[in-house]
Amino acid sequence: MRKQLINAALATGFAFAALSCSKTNTTDPTPGQTSYVLGMGVTSNGTTTNYVVKATDLLTGKISPVGNGLTLAGYRDFSQGNNTVFAIGGFEQANVNGVTQDANGQLNVSGTATFDRAADDIQQVDNNQMLALEYPSKANGNSARWYFVDINSKAITKNLSTPLAPLVAGGDNPVYSGMVVRGNQLFVSNLHFDALFNTNHTDTNYVAVYTYPEIKFEKLITDTRTGPTGAWQTKNGLFKTESGDIYSMSSSNISNGYSKSTKPGGFLRIKNGETVFDQTYFFNTDKLGGKISHMKYIGNGLVFATISTIATQTADDRWGDKSLKMAIIDVVNQKITDVKPETGTAASLVHNGNGGRSFPVLIDGSKVYYPITGADGATFIYQIDVPTATAKKGAEVQASFVGGIFKVQ
Repeated sequence: MRKQLINAALATGFAFAALSCSKTNTTDPTPGQTSYVLGMGVTSNGTTTNYVVKATDLLTGKISPVGNGLTLAGYRDFSQGNNTVFAIGGFEQANVNGVTQDANGQLNVSGTATFDRAADDIQQVDNNQMLALEYPSKANGNSARWYFVDINSKAITKNLSTPLAPLVAGGDNPVYSGMVVRGNQLFVSNLHFDALFNTNHTDTNYVAVYTYPEIKFEKLITDTRTGPTGAWQTKNGLFKTESGDIYSMSSSNISNGYSKSTKPGGFLRIKNGETVFDQTYFFNTDKLGGKISHMKYIGNGLVFATISTIATQTADDRWGDKSLKMAIIDVVNQKITDVKPETGTAASLVHNGNGGRSFPVLIDGSKVYYPITGADGATFIYQIDVPTATAKKGAEVQASFVGGIFKVQ
């Protein structure tokens, strides 16, 4: 997490270029075929190079950037809009590059949007648009910036700003952790850091409500049953179900960057049509399975998550994914099912993430694809069957970490 980011900040810039060496897990591209696109990083001698790589199979062979990808400038996070993978620049990289597969099945940078500063996140908000946001540091101003980006052209179509003042807590600026659009409203979750990265406000959950698409601040809703939603740079604290209910996940997890934990982890709900937390619903995950580190919504009330197995976290556990188990969580029926391997026990799948800070998960119907880095440093993609919560070991990824996995045509 933060340690990996600091190392990445030392990376020098690289121009976009196709690499020219031998291929591994790919075949000659077929026009119009479905492909997998992975964002990944390779760290060597303290320098990290980020790539976007194509694969035709996630279950067999090896996936490598050698001869099979685009080199990206600076540190990158990844998101998807339709069949475009958006590579979000971090640190000095104030741009987002759209990567698409052309008619010949080759990956290309098909457009770039440049922001005032590096974006905190970019998410698809409708069939045609992405929404990016950027919270400034205190030195860089007191207004959040919002950018609507056309998915096809990658052009910024609208640029808005909103004051940070309603989101500040005790003098500490907000830190973004997730957003969801529902109808004519935008919900954004935040936590807070002080200048020394201390989280002084861990006894309250904060979600801001804005009009949409005008993005004008309406209200700040809070709840003291949990701490803040999400965590630093996880970007997935909120999700919306098919019924229109919004769920917020509070990790209260020191491993995810909190300097202290004062409330149980769990889920709260904002019912469809409401802009307050539902006082009849609280899913205390501490009691059933532990503190959630990362999550992604599957559908039908189910969530794929990694959960800390450390009973009592200390300052030594901060800023790193440690001792995580995989689980399928039913937020409606408040049930946690640990993922087990095809043979062996669930304990054999406990891991320390995949070397990065993102949660690179692909949801494809009833299957989930997620990379795990083992104690030997090797990273393999696992296919998780959601109905049975069973994991199958798949292809090896020859990289230091995986930042995203996507399916495109």
